[in-house]
Amino acid sequence: MILRPLPVRKRSLAAGWSLRFSIFAPVLALVSVIAHLAGVVDTPTFFVLVNCVLALALVGLVLIVVAFRSLWMNGTRGGRRASWALFLTLLTLLPFCLYVFAWIVAPHQSDVSTDVVDPPLLVEEKASPSGNPAALVASRLKDGYPHLSGRRFKAPPDAIEETILRTAEKQGWTLVSRRGRIGADDELYFEFSYIIPVLAIPGAVVLRLSDEGDTSFVDMRARTEYVTHDLGWNARLIDRYLKALDFDLIGIVAA
Repeated sequence: MILRPLPVRKRSLAAGWSLRFSIFAPVLALVSVIAHLAGVVDTPTFFVLVNCVLALALVGLVLIVVAFRSLWMNGTRGGRRASWALFLTLLTLLPFCLYVFAWIVAPHQSDVSTDVVDPPLLVEEKASPSGNPAALVASRLKDGYPHLSGRRFKAPPDAIEETILRTAEKQGWTLVSRRGRIGADDELYFEFSYIIPVLAIPGAVVLRLSDEGDTSFVDMRARTEYVTHDLGWNARLIDRYLKALDFDLIGIVAA
């Protein structure tokens, strides 16, 4: 009887390279987020890095498919590496899948207002050289969130101004400017800046407090910079603030 040696299984190159790509993609994502939070890279550069992470993950996914096919058809080695690569790649692609889902479900807009006919204006828009900046902004707004509406409170502006600022501070917003004077102007404007957690994407919120005599009316508008789709973030931002304001005004005024 002649014993023949078993054939040597070749190592799959695709499995090795897929693991390299699957490790590098989440590392690049983590470093990009940390660098953006620290201010080392600006937001446009951060978006470029995010696209690079997506490209690396997709290339790794293709290599994983090639590796598993080679394992099945040719019996090559590298199944463990390909399995780990698949796990890391799916982990990296999960935020992108959630992003696509939110993109489809949420209205396509990044500028949300409780008043789309006469929206509150930011300082930079107020100083616009165009004839009617309010009409120009209103033409760009979409009524994707009809459930959002302003609030009317049975109190003059001076009775709720402090609560408005305190509630905004609780939300983590930073006061950028304040326009108008109580008793001299019918409308007061409070402009805030905010940062989306983790991604550190900047945005702006402007609140208009209208003096109606014995009552005051609050309108809000939130806008995210650098993006055309906020995935519903600004609508949730406004809704959360107005509910918090209602709560903070309990016992102070009647809504």
